[in-house]
Amino acid sequence: MKILLLSCCTGEGHNSAAKALMQELDRRGIQSEITDPIAFISETASKFVSSFYNNMIKKTPQAFGAMYKVSELYSNTELSSPVYWLSAGYARKMLDYIREGGFDAVISTHLFGITALSAVRHKAEEHIPSYGVLTDYTAYPFVGETDVDRYFVPHADIITEMVEQGIPASRCAPTGIPVREAFASLPSQAAAREALGIPTDKKMILVMTGGVGCDNMTALCDEVVAAVDERVVAYVMVGKNADMQAELIRRYGENGVIRTVPFTTEVHTYMRAADVLMTKAGGLSSTEALVTGVPMVHVKAIPGCETYNVKFFSERGLSLAAKSDGEAAAMAMRLAFDEEGAARMRDAQHDAGNPLAARDIVQIVLDDLAK
Repeated sequence: MKILLLSCCTGEGHNSAAKALMQELDRRGIQSEITDPIAFISETASKFVSSFYNNMIKKTPQAFGAMYKVSELYSNTELSSPVYWLSAGYARKMLDYIREGGFDAVISTHLFGITALSAVRHKAEEHIPSYGVLTDYTAYPFVGETDVDRYFVPHADIITEMVEQGIPASRCAPTGIPVREAFASLPSQAAAREALGIPTDKKMILVMTGGVGCDNMTALCDEVVAAVDERVVAYVMVGKNADMQAELIRRYGENGVIRTVPFTTEVHTYMRAADVLMTKAGGLSSTEALVTGVPMVHVKAIPGCETYNVKFFSERGLSLAAKSDGEAAAMAMRLAFDEEGAARMRDAQHDAGNPLAARDIVQIVLDDLAK
């Protein structure tokens, strides 16, 4: 058995979901590899797309939002999307790769890959078992023109949106978004704090900026400092953004209210240690918080998918949605000491989340292949 996983470096969420699936496949002794579908054009194209996306969401998020809105409008027409035509251009090369690699099935955690697989199926004489994983809480623009065996969606409520775009409900499986195995076997909060050296006599607010960080974090941290008191400490995960970390240390010191955390593989432990999480509304990070069961405040959402993620979570009591940095800090402070409100949110998260989504997705694929 051999499975090809497709993902793009447009944010960390798609890659994280693919790695979670690879981890589950490896646990079952199934060979797999992760490939960027854009790389079938060229490595230069892959790097360009990644750089263009990451620079846009950091420097001009409103422009990304405008582009997303145009995509939604275009998706409502009957015209083939630019994404599909781009994918069709390298579909033959991808098909050859699948054949030569002896892959039994292909799973994509990015719309580009799902679209490419649709183009591949139209060129192949044989059936290529193909699957798509949605990593945000909405049906993407252009997903309606794709054609794969099954779509793994974050929640049953998203199936309605998929059907509105023309995808049969019978092809949609509400598995949840795949997260790493570590999120299915979390330590107690006390054990997590001990492991990380976090004070046990204070409420802990965790601030996450996403894999590539986000600009103007000092404005948010200023609001946190203004909102909290000596009963609270805030840990800020700066990812790989060394400049941001240096600026936060210069501004707030190293052992005050604000404490920085560089890139770490212990995100699940930090989430478990937290009383409240303040985070951007990425689909993967929000799902990790969901399955961890940490009260959450969404802030600094990038227009587009993240806007829909915030709407989905806040409407179901899975998070609080802040319209400004100041409101986010105030919400986090209140939630940290609101035991009843935090308990209600954790209960709602427990009902909506699935820490074993990777296992469920892989099992469905294997069951399909066995038919």
